[in-house]
Amino acid sequence: MNGDGCLRDARDVLSVREVQAILGIGRNATYELIASGRLPSVRVTPRRIIVTRASLEAFLRLPSNRPVDRQ
Repeated sequence: MNGDGCLRDARDVLSVREVQAILGIGRNATYELIASGRLPSVRVTPRRIIVTRASLEAFLRLPSNRPVDRQ
């Protein structure tokens, strides 16, 4: 992510702060989405929560821009 809150340039794993920037919402609202389960996340350590780009795209109901590996 280049700092302008754009999902297009986001990494595959996002911090809560990066999710805030992309969604344009505050810290409390972001944690409420995570706590309610509306935005799937993973607690990596007691103090670290991550959100995958795919789960954020699903939350926003965006099609994934990742190429499909067809074998």
